[in-house]
Amino acid sequence: MKLSVGSEIRGPIRIMTPERIEWYDSAMLSAAKGELTRVTVNIHTDEDYAKSEGLPAIIADGMISTNWCSEMMIEHFGLDYIERGELRTRFIKPTFLGVTVSVRGRVTAAEPQPGGAVVYKLDVWCEDETGLKLTVGDAKVEVRPQ
Repeated sequence: MKLSVGSEIRGPIRIMTPERIEWYDSAMLSAAKGELTRVTVNIHTDEDYAKSEGLPAIIADGMISTNWCSEMMIEHFGLDYIERGELRTRFIKPTFLGVTVSVRGRVTAAEPQPGGAVVYKLDVWCEDETGLKLTVGDAKVEVRPQ
C-alpha cells in the first residue's frame, strides 16, 4: 500500500442505534465482571438519567467511535497497524442516537524508513451526516514491505 500526504481513507458508516450502545456498555461491564451483565442506568442507556445529568438525550460511549477508527486502520493497514500502530482520540461533540457516523482519515506524513518501511501519520475523525466532527484524533503506523 502506497499512500501520499493528503491521501484519504474511509472507514465504516453506521447509524448509532440503541442496540450498538447497549451491546458496547454491556460487553465492557461483562468483561470487567467476568460474567454476562447488562448495564442498567447510565447516560448511554437511560434517557431520563441522561437528561437528569444535563444532556438532551442518550449519548453513545466515546469508545465506540474510537473502536470504529481502529477498525478503519485495521482495514487499511492490517497487521502492520495491529503490531506497530497507535491511535489517540478526543471526543469533541456528543454522538446521539440515530446519527449516521462516518469514519475518515487523511495522511499527514509519509516518512520513509531504512529497509523500505514507511511510517504513516494520519488525522482520523468521525463525523455526522452534516460533516460535523464528533471525534477527532491521530494515528500512526509503520508499514513494512512484504
